[in-house]
Amino acid sequence: MASIWDNIKFRYLQGNIATKLIFINVGIFLLIKLFVVFCRLFQFDGSRFILLLQLPASWDQILLRPWTLLTYMFVHLGFFHLLFNMIWLYVFGLYFLRWFSSRQLLMVYLLGGLTGGLFYIIAYNLFPLYSSSVEHTVLMGASASVLALTLSVAFYRPNESLVFMFIGQVKLKWLAVAMVVIDLLSLAGDNAGGSLAHLGGALFGLLFGFFSRENLSLSIFGSKTGGSRGFRAKTGKRTKYHRPRFEKANRTRPESDQEYRDRKKNEEDYRDAILDKIKQSGYESLSKKEKQFLFKSGQ
Repeated sequence: MASIWDNIKFRYLQGNIATKLIFINVGIFLLIKLFVVFCRLFQFDGSRFILLLQLPASWDQILLRPWTLLTYMFVHLGFFHLLFNMIWLYVFGLYFLRWFSSRQLLMVYLLGGLTGGLFYIIAYNLFPLYSSSVEHTVLMGASASVLALTLSVAFYRPNESLVFMFIGQVKLKWLAVAMVVIDLLSLAGDNAGGSLAHLGGALFGLLFGFFSRENLSLSIFGSKTGGSRGFRAKTGKRTKYHRPRFEKANRTRPESDQEYRDRKKNEEDYRDAILDKIKQSGYESLSKKEKQFLFKSGQ
């Protein structure tokens, strides 16, 4: 038993931030399930305790348990609800970390979930359609947070592709559009609260992706939220391209995961800059170093 726990602890400590969030979600799911089992064994109604973790739609109830704005995004009662959310978190967590830091992923997860929760609360208290159910509706699950990560990556790198069984490659921009449209069409359905939260998370993700593509500073995410780092400097009507310093430096220690991601991101941005230059001025306009880099990157 100790070895199993040590193995789980090791995998948690060695995993990236997306892996850690998956461990936390799964751990909370198992604790809730164990709590439900014990409640049934002693014929005790534990549902009111689980409600303390779920996000209510009523303002009166939210004022009594404001912490649910955070806890709801880690609570799942159904296995498949948890499974699908964790698969999406794993996939888009890996995509996200190709261009952004672990701290940014955590902040998008939390703030995307918070935005989704607020979107759900405001809508339930604003639209007459939901007025009859506002007092007994609760929200739970990581869907809004995961959708925030999805839209962040899809807006920042819209032409990246994801491979689906029986479908093939689908560009992230079309996947994001499909997910948003599905939630819009579900606003009058049985899971309207979930769809509202999804749209709120998607909105935050879109804003994060926009700021990242425009290379705008947001202090909460660090000095830059992503984007290229000075590879293109406009001078007059022409665009001058600078070769970044992404080569490995001589060092006595191995390259860290974050240094590796930063270097690969710099290489990709430099390759994109070269391709843009080819579109504008043709292949012959490239320098010898640019041609060599393009050849090596294509191998």
